[in-house]
Amino acid sequence: MVAIHLLTLVGFTRIAELFPVLAPLHLGKLAFALGGLTLAVSASRITPPVVWRTPLLRQVLLLLLLAALSVPFSVWRAGALESFQGVAKTVFIFVALAVMSRRDGGAMLRLALMIGVSLLSGMMLVEKGTGRAFVSATYDANDLALLFAMFLPVLGAEGLAGRWVVRLAAWGAAAMALVAMTMTQSRGGLVALAVMGLHMVLASRRRLPLLALLLLAGGIFYASADASFWDRFAILGDADADYNVSARTGRLELWKSGLAMMLSNPLLGVGVGQFAPANFMYGNGAYLTAHNTYIQVATEMGLAALVVYCSLLLTVARLADRGISPSRPSHPPETSSETSSEALPEAPPGHEDPHARAERLRWLGVRYALTAFMTGICFVSEAFSMSFFCLLALVAAMAVRLEGREAASGIADEPQTPAPEPYRRGRGRGGAGNVRPGSHNAGTTLGRRRSPAHAAIHDPSGR
Repeated sequence: MVAIHLLTLVGFTRIAELFPVLAPLHLGKLAFALGGLTLAVSASRITPPVVWRTPLLRQVLLLLLLAALSVPFSVWRAGALESFQGVAKTVFIFVALAVMSRRDGGAMLRLALMIGVSLLSGMMLVEKGTGRAFVSATYDANDLALLFAMFLPVLGAEGLAGRWVVRLAAWGAAAMALVAMTMTQSRGGLVALAVMGLHMVLASRRRLPLLALLLLAGGIFYASADASFWDRFAILGDADADYNVSARTGRLELWKSGLAMMLSNPLLGVGVGQFAPANFMYGNGAYLTAHNTYIQVATEMGLAALVVYCSLLLTVARLADRGISPSRPSHPPETSSETSSEALPEAPPGHEDPHARAERLRWLGVRYALTAFMTGICFVSEAFSMSFFCLLALVAAMAVRLEGREAASGIADEPQTPAPEPYRRGRGRGGAGNVRPGSHNAGTTLGRRRSPAHAAIHDPSGR
């Protein structure tokens, strides 16, 4: 628990940047040491094949490998090596959080992320000034806007699914994040928020309550935004006034330059984290990032990396769809001794089991968070952002619980109909040999051989 919170505070919240007084404590080194030790202990309790089957792990490690392969062929090897070290730290935190959160299905990590969002948004509200606000050297205004847009549905789901104390904290964190998002004045963040809201409305079966909630959120957003925020939207229709269209440093020119460099280096790219120097030397002369994650990944690590990255996003979407599906078992997995003693109570007809409802809401939060992220990264370079990889760790932990439920359902739903046996006379009346197919003893264990799954359910001792 301590390792999860410390890694999240250091990697996701950037606690030392929010409170410089903590810098002498070297929390980063402490977090990595404690995280490495806890990861080793947690992994030692799990067989290696099970650890290797951790959801999303293979795709993330493959991305790390492609990033490493791009270093020797980069336009600036020293810079690429430094960027790769940052990527390796991000991947380490993902692996540590995903493995350590397997047992509780991500509950502790979800709480740590909620605290992190609350600290980031709270510090922005406390230090409110003029212009575009940000409170960390790691996150600029656009990064924070995407972070808030991505975690708003996660907080909203917890506000509907958690206990009453957690619900109050989640709704408070969501309100602060929404207000803080207006302070970033990020147009891309607002677009991500709008697309996510549209996705909610189109996918929801209960649209009236959702529309009321979205209207309330929109009212808070509109009332909190400064006039300068809306002025940034006023120039969108004027191509000459919008620097993203007309200027050499605008996004349109950066995207064109990135596509040209990608076609020139399709295999391994220009080097991980080296879009800015490559664009300065071989592109349009501007030392700027891609401002588009898809172009960033393809340009820096090659087209194969783009395929892996998109498959990672699609895997998260498929996991979320499985978690949302009502065809799953409605109860959390219990130990074999508990499930064998008596059947779990079923929810009344027409009522959803509380455990199933809470899990489904959390998976809905993940699905909408992914929508916000996939939209927002069209305008920012977030290939290896810590916020996204912390969300991936949460998804991996939730997916372990989901797969456990599906596996338990497969055992519980196994047909127990006995195979017909030929009638034979036994040595005594009522003996095992006098069981005729269709008789009253045919359903007992005397009249059939038990399958391994049946034996595991009805004999928890394993004898």
